[in-house]
This record gives sequence, structure tokens and C-alpha cells, in this order.
Amino acid sequence: MTVEGKKLLFVVSGPSGVGKSTLCRHILQDIPDIRLSVSCTTRPPRTGETNGHEYWFIHENEFRKKIEEHAFAEWAEVYGRLYGTPWKELEEEADIQTDILLDIDVQGARQVMKTLQQSVSIFILPPSLETLRTRLAGRGTDSFEEQNRRFQKAQEEMRSYSEYQYTIRNETLEQAIQELRAVIMAERVKTTHVEPAQVFR
Repeated sequence: MTVEGKKLLFVVSGPSGVGKSTLCRHILQDIPDIRLSVSCTTRPPRTGETNGHEYWFIHENEFRKKIEEHAFAEWAEVYGRLYGTPWKELEEEADIQTDILLDIDVQGARQVMKTLQQSVSIFILPPSLETLRTRLAGRGTDSFEEQNRRFQKAQEEMRSYSEYQYTIRNETLEQAIQELRAVIMAERVKTTHVEPAQVFR
């Protein structure tokens, strides 16, 4: 299955605290013709987050209704909250040739890679486990117990890196941005993505 009307779907995944969202924000600023797919979640907004920008913040009852209506391309329960990618985020504006960037957890990424097999999967790794623990603590949004839970889960999720097409270790923000940009630009010029009509235009 492919995403109708779109050129490419980039699935950026990895454990909590690895820097996925920061990388995606920079890519959106640096690369033209790419947009972020906004997921739904039942968790409350963090300071500075707005509805429809980072996430669509909805009540659990509404989320579960959408599950029954098959409104999600994928969904998962992560740390006691529900997260899901609405099909409409992947299909709207089908007449506009814009690539899609999907910032998503490991559970959801597995579902997307299975359903949308032509997606480009990219796993983000931390420089080290010690650095990841420091980043989780530095966010200041979780209790000490929640930080430990996320850290343990992150170690499990890191073992799944081999399921992805690309792996980027986020040693420094600048280096990781350059590598993610390189993956996107290389995928855009792959021969398999060129239609015959584009060759003889």
C-alpha cells in the first residue's frame, strides 16, 4: 500500500528522549516540500504545546471511538497514554506532491512499516545510554519513577534498530540533522521513485 498522492513517507522512530522531535523540526525548516504528520494523543499538552501543532490532544473516549472507526493508520498505548496516526494526515491534499515526515514511537513504526511497505524507516539512537538517561532527566516533564520507566523501555526499544532501513546515532544535533537530511535527499533521487513520464518530459 502507498500513500496516495504523496512522493515519500519518512518514518522517524526511536526511544523516548533520543531527540526525534527536535530533528524533525529542523528538517521541516531546512528541506522544502515536506510536512509533518500530526498524531492524536490522550496525554495532556506539555508547556508550550498547542493543539494541532505537536499533537491533536483528544479525550480517551474519542480516541477509542476512532479506533472502532478504523480512523488510524496505526495506534499504540505508550506509557499509559494512547497515540495514533490518523489516515487523514497521510491522505489529505492528495493533489499536492509533498513528502510526509512521521515522528513516531517504535510500536507505531512497526505497524506503519507493515501497512505502508514503501515507507522509508529511520531509527534514531542516542550517543550512549548514559546520555539518554541525562536527556530524560533534563526534560523536566516526568517524575523520577517515570524517567526510570522510560529509560528501561528505551533499552528494550533500541534492540529493534535492525528492523529499520537507516540508523542515525544522535551524537550531536548538527551531525544528526546532516545525516537525516542526507537520507531524505538520497531517497528523493532513487531511480525507483522516478515515473517514466518524468524522464521524457
